[in-house]
Amino acid sequence: MKSSRDRLQQLLDGDLSPEDIADDPALVTLADRLYGIKITPARPVKARDMVDAQVGSITEVAPPTDMLIEVIGDLAPAAPLIEPLTLPPLAAVPSSGRHPAIYVVGLGLIVVLSNLFGLLSGLLGGNCLEGDLCPTTGSTRINWLDVHNLDTGYGWSLPLQDGGYGLPDIVAVAVLTVTLVMFMRRK
Repeated sequence: MKSSRDRLQQLLDGDLSPEDIADDPALVTLADRLYGIKITPARPVKARDMVDAQVGSITEVAPPTDMLIEVIGDLAPAAPLIEPLTLPPLAAVPSSGRHPAIYVVGLGLIVVLSNLFGLLSGLLGGNCLEGDLCPTTGSTRINWLDVHNLDTGYGWSLPLQDGGYGLPDIVAVAVLTVTLVMFMRRK
């Protein structure tokens, strides 16, 4: 009697036929996994029941083979390795250290302060058509709440040197000054 190790080696070498391994369930399972041969496992039968029973049947599902395995090496050409993309280093952007909005806030502060002293009436006061509060009568400061009425006297008030200022002027100067200081402190 051969040992199970010898029978396994014979199965791997292809020396055993399907009839030889039909009585060993472990070799049947291996043959199915390795070679694709389907063999119905042997069912042991007692001697008293052997009168009408068949001993074991062999069924091959795959076409008959001589149980040889052909090992095929690398058929596909080796894929070239893809090198990762290397980006050039980003050039440092020279910064002036100031936020661009600082210029907008500074310009707004200049406009509000020049309005307080009545310096904008020369630019916008020439279209005042009616009323006695037009820039020609001394009211040269724009009322920010009535900026849409510059063609009437309601859009104009006395400048700061004549004692005229309003709450919108104070709020605009305060907000723009605080914003300008915040932008200048931030780097």
